[in-house]
Amino acid sequence: MEKIKSLFDPSRDIYRTIEKVINYNVSQESRLKTEISEYVVTESIEDQLESLLIKMQTAMDMGGENEVGVWVSGFYGSGKSSFTKYLGLALDERAIIDGAPFLHHFQNRMHHPQTKALLNTVARRFPATVVFLDLASEMLAGATKEEVSTVMYYKVLQWAGYSQNLKVAALERKLQKDGRFGEFEQKILDELGDEWSLVQNDPLVIDSVIPGIAHQLYPQLFKTPTSFNTETRDFIQFENTRVQEMLDIVREISGKEHVIFIIDEVGQYVASDSHLILNLDGLAKNLKNIGNGKAWIFGTAQQTLTEDDPRAAINSPQLYKLKDRFPITVDLESSDIKEICYRRLLSKSPEGERVLEKLFDQHGQELRYNTKLVEAKYYDSDFSKESFRNLYPFLPAHFDLLLHLLGALAKTTGGIGLRSAIKIIQDILIEEIDGQTPMAERPIGSLATTVTLFDALEKDIAKTFPDRYKSVEKALVCFKDSPIHQGVAKTVAILQILDNLPVNSKNIAALMHPGISMPSQYEEVEKAITDLLNEPSIPFGEQDGNLCFFSEKLLEIEQERGQIALRSIEVRRIFNEALREIFNPLPSARLNGALAVTSGLKNKRGSALVNLDGDGHTIQTIVELVAPVEYETARTSLLEESRHPTATHFIYLLGRSTPEIEEQIGEIYRSQEISRMYRNDPVEEVRKYCQAQLDRANKLTEELRRILKNCLSGGSLIFRRQVTAIEGLDRDLLEASKKHLAAVAGQVFDRNTEASVRVDTTLAEKFFRAGSLKAINSAIDPLGLVRIEGGKPGIDVDHKALRSIYDYLDQNGTVEGKQLIEVFTGPPFGWAPDTLRYLIAALFMAGELKLRVSGRDVTANGQQAIDALKNNNSFRPVGVSLRTERLPLEILDRAAQRLTKLTGDTVLPLEDEISKAAGKYLTQCQAQLAFLGARLDAMELPGAERMQSLINDIADLLSTDASDAPKRLGGEVSTFYTSLEWAVEVDRELKRGLEDTIKALQEYQKEIESLPDSGIPGELRRDTGEDLEYIKERLGKEDFYKQTPDLNTRLTAMKTLVRNSVREMEGSLQNTVKEAVVDLQRLPWWDELNQEEQMNAVKELESLIIEIPADLAGLNELINQEFNLHNCFSGLKERIITQGKQREADRIQRARIEATKEGKTKIVRAVKVPTRVTTLERFNELIRELSSLKQELSLYSEIEININFED
Repeated sequence: MEKIKSLFDPSRDIYRTIEKVINYNVSQESRLKTEISEYVVTESIEDQLESLLIKMQTAMDMGGENEVGVWVSGFYGSGKSSFTKYLGLALDERAIIDGAPFLHHFQNRMHHPQTKALLNTVARRFPATVVFLDLASEMLAGATKEEVSTVMYYKVLQWAGYSQNLKVAALERKLQKDGRFGEFEQKILDELGDEWSLVQNDPLVIDSVIPGIAHQLYPQLFKTPTSFNTETRDFIQFENTRVQEMLDIVREISGKEHVIFIIDEVGQYVASDSHLILNLDGLAKNLKNIGNGKAWIFGTAQQTLTEDDPRAAINSPQLYKLKDRFPITVDLESSDIKEICYRRLLSKSPEGERVLEKLFDQHGQELRYNTKLVEAKYYDSDFSKESFRNLYPFLPAHFDLLLHLLGALAKTTGGIGLRSAIKIIQDILIEEIDGQTPMAERPIGSLATTVTLFDALEKDIAKTFPDRYKSVEKALVCFKDSPIHQGVAKTVAILQILDNLPVNSKNIAALMHPGISMPSQYEEVEKAITDLLNEPSIPFGEQDGNLCFFSEKLLEIEQERGQIALRSIEVRRIFNEALREIFNPLPSARLNGALAVTSGLKNKRGSALVNLDGDGHTIQTIVELVAPVEYETARTSLLEESRHPTATHFIYLLGRSTPEIEEQIGEIYRSQEISRMYRNDPVEEVRKYCQAQLDRANKLTEELRRILKNCLSGGSLIFRRQVTAIEGLDRDLLEASKKHLAAVAGQVFDRNTEASVRVDTTLAEKFFRAGSLKAINSAIDPLGLVRIEGGKPGIDVDHKALRSIYDYLDQNGTVEGKQLIEVFTGPPFGWAPDTLRYLIAALFMAGELKLRVSGRDVTANGQQAIDALKNNNSFRPVGVSLRTERLPLEILDRAAQRLTKLTGDTVLPLEDEISKAAGKYLTQCQAQLAFLGARLDAMELPGAERMQSLINDIADLLSTDASDAPKRLGGEVSTFYTSLEWAVEVDRELKRGLEDTIKALQEYQKEIESLPDSGIPGELRRDTGEDLEYIKERLGKEDFYKQTPDLNTRLTAMKTLVRNSVREMEGSLQNTVKEAVVDLQRLPWWDELNQEEQMNAVKELESLIIEIPADLAGLNELINQEFNLHNCFSGLKERIITQGKQREADRIQRARIEATKEGKTKIVRAVKVPTRVTTLERFNELIRELSSLKQELSLYSEIEININFED
């Protein structure tokens, strides 16, 4: 018979070299060429690639909030690394194969022109630098795991050629920025004799040499040769700073703006470590925020981030937290892997296809039956002719098993040392494994099995699951001559590792089916299983319906479980929980279409009653199970007990017990207890055992509930000496209980019909807000409480429901709403709380009762009453009582008249009308007068305390909807009324202009009293003294608002006096300025100034004459100007004297020098002196001339003065 290898396509040599795994670090051109030529792009992969490229193009174009996180998922060995590696190389223009960009080679593997074009567009428009990080190698390098961002940072430093010591790398970056890196390299070479690139990661070199060189290069930064510290534990960077620095480094080195970080097996690396997951989340977030669409992050993982995917929790459900950071997904499915394996390795020749199709036509139906899996949720247990032909000698289920098995192995090892799926398939085909003939050398018709898979992965299984492997070894030793026994052991081990397929004889036989035309081995498998179970040296058994290998520890735990003693308290707990679940939800019925009645649940054991659920419900169902022989006696006892007054609301449910109940409870307890004892065991197998025990307990609990329901369904319901067979009501226990409850409810709540309607929560409020009884219709009065008699509407206080409430209040006095709710929602009424509030509102509007709110009686229909009955919570603390007192008519008359005067509207002398009108008016006053007291206080006017007292009184009245208004306004002497009238008048006058007048008067008073006592301001103070005293007196009385005309007159008079004083002071200022000019001109040194300087001095004085408004501000400004004039004049005078003297001295000195040069020692001068001086001005001028001459004469030793007297 021909061998399987003859079926394959000869162009696809099954013996050629296929890489064990794809390595990111492999970049040799020849290796890359081989890799890409083998790469298979399926339709699914190409569609996902196209979608990814569209999103990348959009983000790179627009930036901003576009997503940049890509999650590439797939089973271990499914091609995730290949996909991300080749895409990254295609986007990096530096990658070249045979002189052509790697991009072109990647495009050649695609089928759709639009995908090729899109890839070309993205690569051309957005040339990127790609940084690869293989985290699997990082896990191999050391036991401890660094944060992903830290590993990536080290990778970027390594990629850029920097030291992996963070501080040294920072020094390198600074040296490069300062243009001193060459100097640094030379110093290293001089000191060590080695190039820096050879020693930059040597810790001994870094610690011994770098501190000294750093000091030499930057002595100001590093003061001593030991200042530079290479220890990095204290070198802390914020994550966003580190991400920015990574981008800066890559962009500086590459010169490209777009950066793509590709991280392989990141899901396996972070696993369930919440800290690592949080760090990866932050890394992706920072790249999005900082990169502006130009920085991307790709991560690969075995699991998706979608909760409904069976692979989602391969490593950790914690990874769901990353779904918002990596929203762009590429998922390599098992169908992709099957297609890749077929196209790369398992493709058949045309003749091979015909041979296999013929075999399938002959034996396909039988083969499907023999290999069909039971409850194969995750496995393709059925297949077509095409899939059979393509995947032979494997069946579709084998691929799915292999992928799940690789995932389970990788979960423990991180994938280190594991082969890819296609490499394992090749090894099975061509390698001799465990002495077995390679699959390709076997006859056509042979099939790969789970035994084949176990043998191919034996070393990996032994390393990852040593206990399971040792158990299989024991079976191999015990049954060394029986391949069927050995195969069963290996298959059970694989299925137990997978933990997602029932481990039973049917599935084992299906997975071990050895050939296309061979009959099923089911019977042989069954016998082998029995032999394995009976062999004491093999830890083989059954757990929760599944065959399994036990470890020695599990065997001990299982024995311990069987010896656990039952505790009565736990037995009762399990029983009660099961009973509670049977009646979940509790039985309920609706009475009169409105009242929802629910029964609570209790369990009776002997004389003890245990509440199970719904203890607050009026009706309680009491369940009791007794032995069948005691049933009749128990029923008779309960019939008698149901007559007792305390049992009028009890339904007794009596059933017959069975020993099976105790057995089930015992097994449930043992499963729960053994799980509790070992659930935190460090061994994963033990923890799984505990979870299986919990699952078993849950199934047994379901069975216990079924048994209890059967026991109770054959029993009786007893209520008030009435016995009802449950089976006569309904076959279903809960439905029978509901039907019985519906009949019982009518007896318990026999007065429910008085007000059986269920009304809206807001009905009481609507009833109040109707305003008058005429406006009330059936929509807000469903019980018809308002009736028309004699054309006039009124409340029917004889209505049964209203009379029930009235009678209760009459007997009990003031009652809180909480108590009323308890009474009238309970038996025998059962009214809805909303309905009760509606009935209370009707009695209130009828004047039959009053409310007590916050210690105050409310009798008026207003907001307080509305709020009190607004909802059930607000009603609970409200006191309710019958109303017995009424106000005398004379009080109502006075209150109505006064209120009419205040409001201007006629108010009828009826209590309710007065309260309504007062409530409306006082609400307006409260807003209108709220700040009047503060205004009076701010203006220093009397009445602020009176106003505050009035505001408090208004608030107090409104707190009861003005219920007390008739009494407060209608008293013979009403302080409230007089204060209210006073406040309204004050407010009116102030708003009419009195406030402005008073403020102006107070300002004049303040300013005038601060004027100086002398001069014109002093005269003004004396002239206004009488008026100011009068104003002070008037504004000190509460009736100040009555003096408005007089106050206005006084203000006008004061304004006139101030205006006159301003004008008078203006004239005085002008005269003073003129006199000051004359005084300056009389100075002896005035003539020393030139004409321009003299004019400027005069202008400076005259500038103080300004136009002033004739008011208080102007008056104060004039006073200030007088002071300014004095200062200005003094300053000018001092300056002129100083300057004149200096100039005169300079002039004389020049003359003396000139005379010396000419040899003159004697000075001759003639002076003309008038014989008579008639003016002071001429006299001062003569003195100035003589003084000037005196200074000149002091320069000479000889003088001659000729004095000529003139008439």
